[in-house]
Amino acid sequence: MAFWMGKAMGGMFGLMTGGPFGMMFGAFFGHLFDTNMERWLAGQAMLLGQFSRNDVQRLFFSSLYRTMGRVAKADGRVNENEIAAASFVMDKMMLKGKQRQQAVEYFNEGKDLDLDIWADLHSLGSVLNTAMTRMFLEVLLTIAYADGRLSDEEEVCLQRVCKELGAPDSLFDQVHRHIQDAIRQARGGENEADELAKAYATLEVSESISDRELKQEYRRLMSHNHPDKLSAQGLPDEMVQLAKEKTQEIQTAYSLIKKARGQ
Repeated sequence: MAFWMGKAMGGMFGLMTGGPFGMMFGAFFGHLFDTNMERWLAGQAMLLGQFSRNDVQRLFFSSLYRTMGRVAKADGRVNENEIAAASFVMDKMMLKGKQRQQAVEYFNEGKDLDLDIWADLHSLGSVLNTAMTRMFLEVLLTIAYADGRLSDEEEVCLQRVCKELGAPDSLFDQVHRHIQDAIRQARGGENEADELAKAYATLEVSESISDRELKQEYRRLMSHNHPDKLSAQGLPDEMVQLAKEKTQEIQTAYSLIKKARGQ
């Protein structure tokens, strides 16, 4: 995938949902999913006690889509933008056939306010590291903002999610600020300086890093995101292609930074 391809795909999604906010949201969400997929791919769940690799995969998958449905329903009505956003997540995870049907079923189950989704979230919280929890929350917040605003009811729902996952308030606040900042940036457009700043963010380094340290971090990320290694560690098959795309994104970010440094 070319650098920011996710953003371009998101822009197409935004056009389909209609309106200037739909375009802005789609572009933002495409980039959000690409950049934070690195955290999912690099983040390794600590499989505790009774949980097998397959248990964790199923728990993450079902909990993510049920909670997406619950957040979308929290303020009373699930609108077209929220449904389209959920569909876009499925597209990015390359879900097809029975897997996609299962994701839709989980999403619809989550809309049933009488269904207890909290026990599974509590169990999931025991096996997710901070990076994976952050990604989980970012996807949910993006669904919540699909209609242009975060309602009080959606915020209460997200606070309950944080409680069950064991996520501190500081993490939710940090993620929320990130979402709001990204939306503001998307509204204002993006220039070369923004792209360079995001390239540094992709490599998880500051702009003051030395060339030697930059190369070390680049090699570290390439190693952590190697598709074969991640598959062996339990990465679901449907995400292996995203691992390949992520390594391409890391390579492109590194090349952009080297070019800016005259290398």
